[in-house]
Amino acid sequence: MWNNGQIVPPGTTVPSIPPPQASQPSYTQVETEVDAEARLEEKARKLQQLNSKRYSDKRKFGFVETKKEDMPPEHVRKIIRDHGDMSSKNLRRDKRVYLGALKFIPHAVYKLLENMPMPWEQVRDVRVLYHISGAITFVNEIPWVVEPIYLAQWGTMWIMMRR
Repeated sequence: MWNNGQIVPPGTTVPSIPPPQASQPSYTQVETEVDAEARLEEKARKLQQLNSKRYSDKRKFGFVETKKEDMPPEHVRKIIRDHGDMSSKNLRRDKRVYLGALKFIPHAVYKLLENMPMPWEQVRDVRVLYHISGAITFVNEIPWVVEPIYLAQWGTMWIMMRR
């Protein structure tokens, strides 16, 4: 015998459990603007508190990365000068690093072309990211130029070069 989805032994009865009453929403209470704004401010405060704990520099547990200081340009120049000739015997171990860096050459060239000085600039100093062996070097900047200004500069330069 089946009773409310349960198998019941013969001769016994299970008291039927009434189904739970579906709670209907109350349409008499209307949320006022003040309540909605207070609820929204509370939600924003909790989210801000959560994010400040998650992304703050002062964490009780875990690793906090320290800010690295930029090396002077002479450091990169010395690495490139020292590793320019790969035929040296003490650089035999670095050949594997150089071969591994070959797949990143297209991106390095792209970043170099992207940050080339424009004809109206005399010099452009950029930050670079480089491997300690000198195998690969990337320009570590993104040029932020407003497009109308960029087009105006190129238009002016085009006219000046045409003369």
